[in-house]
Amino acid sequence: MYSFVARQPILDQHLQPVAYELLFRQGITNKFPDVSPEYATAQLISEQFLTTPLNKLTGDHLSYINFPYQLLVEGHAEILPADKVVIEILESSTPDEELFSAVKRLKRKGFTLALDDFSMDPIWDRFLPYVDIIKFDLQQSTFEEIGRYISTLRHKHLRYLAEKVETNEQFLRVKAMGFTLFQGYFFSHPQMFKAKRLSNDHKNAIQLLKEANEQELNYDRIERLINSDLSLAYKLMRYFNNFRYKANLSVITTSMSFRSIAIFLGQRELRRFISLISITMGSKDKSCELYRMSLIRGKFCELLSISLHGREDPFEAFLCGLFSMLDAILDSPMSLLLEQIPVSSHIKCALMENTGELASYLSVISYYEKQNWEQLNTYMEMMEVNEDQMLKLITEATLWADELLDL
Repeated sequence: MYSFVARQPILDQHLQPVAYELLFRQGITNKFPDVSPEYATAQLISEQFLTTPLNKLTGDHLSYINFPYQLLVEGHAEILPADKVVIEILESSTPDEELFSAVKRLKRKGFTLALDDFSMDPIWDRFLPYVDIIKFDLQQSTFEEIGRYISTLRHKHLRYLAEKVETNEQFLRVKAMGFTLFQGYFFSHPQMFKAKRLSNDHKNAIQLLKEANEQELNYDRIERLINSDLSLAYKLMRYFNNFRYKANLSVITTSMSFRSIAIFLGQRELRRFISLISITMGSKDKSCELYRMSLIRGKFCELLSISLHGREDPFEAFLCGLFSMLDAILDSPMSLLLEQIPVSSHIKCALMENTGELASYLSVISYYEKQNWEQLNTYMEMMEVNEDQMLKLITEATLWADELLDL
């Protein structure tokens, strides 16, 4: 399955790109789909910030992200890295007390904020000290209206961005008015990007949402749901990594179980993650055998670790197997994917360099999949695991995965 996103450059007065606005798309057609703004933004976060490494899309440039009212007041923007994004407050947002509080909170946390398609309504005046950029739509307001409004402003920190610039004449005119940021078809149409994505299991997402709404969270049930879903596992670790970075936490997280991560996040942050994922939930593409193989590998490596009496941590073995096909699923280098999540050096060595004890676990299951019996027997002898034990582990792992997927 694939995700689609369009990016449109934002240029400075020297026509050099300084940022990209990211625009959600549902297919190769380069137009906004018939979905709610909440769904579009949540899907964009899930696919571009919790799955795909962002530097593949925007490099070192900032990403402008549209945020509707509800996601702002619920705090979903706060999960993003403040040094990599500009939060665009949609023009449809209601400038009430809840939004005002959300904007001040984002500003305290170091975010850059922009007012999108600004209407110049005085009702927004109290927001201006906390906003960094005002975006003026040249098809919505005249040059005279914009000029008169700017002349009344006393906030010297504000920068002005002209959007929907379609001619050189428009560019020169707004540049003379003091604009320093520019966007529009005169410079570039939105460019489409297609990437492989991790799909959330519809059943697991619904169950997680139910768990999140319980008065007391059952972390054991939550961990079981995350353990059974590659997408949830990877996205939770990305989310936690962002949270840890933003909170400036020095805690060692590379050996933490999903249960420990959930507890460490706390109920508020965990519910925020689950609600974000639930907005974007869709049915998993069960024809994708790689999902099934990833689950089998994860469970097999965990069981093998247990049978070898603790030579490697069972949870690390599970993660190693679960993530072992992530590069093939997402069509991205493993090294780039592992940079985004807090995993141990043992897992990195196994998945990137094919070295260490965990790598030998993966070799065993890989040789079994390829029916390379000679190499499989060599590893079984090294580990002192007999044929009956191996068959039992493989069978148990396969049944576990098939039960989860309802095959």
